[in-house]
Amino acid sequence: MNKQCWIAVLCLGFVSLPGGDRLWAADPGRQQLDQLAAKMQKDGWKEIAEGVFERQLGPHKVERLGHGREGIEWTVGELNRRLESFQLERESYPSEKLDKIIEDLNLQIDKYKAALWKLDRAAEQGLDAAVEQGLSSITSASVSCSSICYSATADAYHLTSTQGVAAVANASFNSACGYSGETFAYSYARATLGTTTTTHTQSDPDTGTSVTSAASSTVNGGSVPGIPCYSEASSYALSNALGISYSTSAVNDSYCPAVACAATISGSSYEYFAGAGCRNVTWTVALSGGCTASTYQWKYNGTGVGTGSSYTRSVCANNLPFTLEATVNGSYTDTHDVDVERESSGCQYC
Repeated sequence: MNKQCWIAVLCLGFVSLPGGDRLWAADPGRQQLDQLAAKMQKDGWKEIAEGVFERQLGPHKVERLGHGREGIEWTVGELNRRLESFQLERESYPSEKLDKIIEDLNLQIDKYKAALWKLDRAAEQGLDAAVEQGLSSITSASVSCSSICYSATADAYHLTSTQGVAAVANASFNSACGYSGETFAYSYARATLGTTTTTHTQSDPDTGTSVTSAASSTVNGGSVPGIPCYSEASSYALSNALGISYSTSAVNDSYCPAVACAATISGSSYEYFAGAGCRNVTWTVALSGGCTASTYQWKYNGTGVGTGSSYTRSVCANNLPFTLEATVNGSYTDTHDVDVERESSGCQYC
């Protein structure tokens, strides 16, 4: 299957990344940020804005990690860009499900803006750590936490069993000591079959200390002039309390190759007789790959014998092994060998 899910999972201790780098602690100093940036760059990340790192996972696949106010603010900007894109998409392909994802995007943007407001209020109050404002969401009295994990996956790809596109996204957040987080996943797919362009959209937001979001979309069809097939997926995990924002996204634009047709004969390949006699046996042929069959041609040991989707013949105990050949639409051919065996007193094929 020509599909890969690009997965990244980050598990934090109470206030540190693996290796001890503090990610969300009280307004880290420049030296600490530089140390974090150096560590991230060694792992293939690039700092694309203050507090925001990005890493390419493959063609049109990317993950981003932000910390502090800058990370959340960048996430708001990214969601606004996706919102504008879907609003334009709705003008050409309106649907209730597309309305739903636009509504969910607006809700997520409002939530993340509220997180920014809390951080700004904390800074105005002169707190050493703006993130401390988010600590009000702690529901546990524990002062230590052995596991704070968040993950996000996204993939957009073309189908292989039939022509079409698909997208899938998942996000999770889990805190063993009561920190609250947000997860959000959406998927979108568009393709044209004949003269009809179809879209499918799904979105799933959630909030809590242990939450997951999942979305998947699949559409059969291909591209036509002016309307390429398209799919995309994004997933987000964010915690105001921890001052982190993590996301992945994937896009598959205009890539939905036609699936090659193949003819396959199904039916018996071995006939056994305890004595003399004959029986009728039927074989059928079908096309795979989403193709439609219109003409059939059957051959028995090279001689034409039928023109339907199935072929029936009488097989007798004294038959020798034979070969059937079926051609569909004059182009797609399969062959099928049939062995015949008769039990007798030392005489086979008598």
